[in-house]
Amino acid sequence: MNETFTQRPRAAILTAAAALALVTGVGLNAGVRVLAQDAVGPITRCDSAMIQEMSVADVAEKVNPAVVTITNLQSGAAWDTGSDSGAMPAIPGMPEIPGLPTDPSIGGDMPSQDPGAIGGDTGSGISPAGIGSGFIIDEAGHVVTNAHVVDGSEKLTAMFEDGSTVNATLVGKDDLLDIAVVQLDLKGKSVPGVACFGDSEAARPGEQVVAIGSALGEFTNTVTEGTINAKGRDLDGYGLNSLIQHDANIWHGNSGGPLLNLKGEVIGVNAAGISSDQMGTAPADMAFAIDGNAALDVVDQLLVDGSVDRPFLGIQGSALPIGHMVEDVVAGSGADDAGILPGDVVVAIDGANVTRKAPLLDQLMQHESGDTIQVTIDRDGDQQIIPVILGERPADAS
Repeated sequence: MNETFTQRPRAAILTAAAALALVTGVGLNAGVRVLAQDAVGPITRCDSAMIQEMSVADVAEKVNPAVVTITNLQSGAAWDTGSDSGAMPAIPGMPEIPGLPTDPSIGGDMPSQDPGAIGGDTGSGISPAGIGSGFIIDEAGHVVTNAHVVDGSEKLTAMFEDGSTVNATLVGKDDLLDIAVVQLDLKGKSVPGVACFGDSEAARPGEQVVAIGSALGEFTNTVTEGTINAKGRDLDGYGLNSLIQHDANIWHGNSGGPLLNLKGEVIGVNAAGISSDQMGTAPADMAFAIDGNAALDVVDQLLVDGSVDRPFLGIQGSALPIGHMVEDVVAGSGADDAGILPGDVVVAIDGANVTRKAPLLDQLMQHESGDTIQVTIDRDGDQQIIPVILGERPADAS
């Protein structure tokens, strides 16, 4: 019952589920607060007008207290900790899909060689299956990370910059955008820091950015810097055209942490990387972060009821330079009810052409389940417009 959007082959795409992943953390020191803030629901958004640009060192000093290291514990998880890094080399040209595997032979974010040091439970049958990063977004202790960092977890722990550890509970996740929210069990204590979101729409290619996260799962609160290379990128395994490409160094273990501008604002959530060679413990050749505005929208919905309402057309297919080929239609879906058939090519939605820069899924996400859209298809050279009622995207749709 998956709605699949296959993209063109790429270089080795690494995520927390692959031999390399990205994760950073962001936060504002509890003692150095933004003077004026606009609360978006329970989420703190930066008041950019009140913040001056800082040095990389100042950004790191202010945001590090909000950066946490997240450990995913599962039954039967076992990692080979005999190697110096535990990282598996990437296979050139082989794309990897986001996820958090429990088999080290297929790569992934690797845990510390001392599970107890990161909250591992070595005596109750569950142990670390992987490690990622995250960042605290409010005083209640909500943390943003990647969905693949928490996937399959039976227990979650979060370690602060000072090395102290607390348990955490999954609030909800959105696999499509690869965003999750977890709740820290603070036991009445205050959070050490809170990160605020800036406006990622205002970020431009060429601007300097900062990444913070648990490099290799071992080196917590690692700070790197780089520049934004491009915006609006897409990768296999990420359904939306909502990635920021940058060149700040990130490794596996960095997944789920934010990308920062020089005001210390979160403008992205690091999630994936690309490498053209055998990486081992090397950083990604190119890094990608989920657009901060898109992430914030999902976080806001997850905090309401733990889920995200996504529209569902009900096709499986692949992107073409112009249009989207329908290879299969999900029975009982809106596409099926409307008479869309395998072999059709979707060329427009509500009159807007479907292209590489305006892909089908991105256009669908501008609507809600229950909406009626006008789908223009090409069937054997003849174009026709078909009204389709969008359904609600199944939780297991890819």
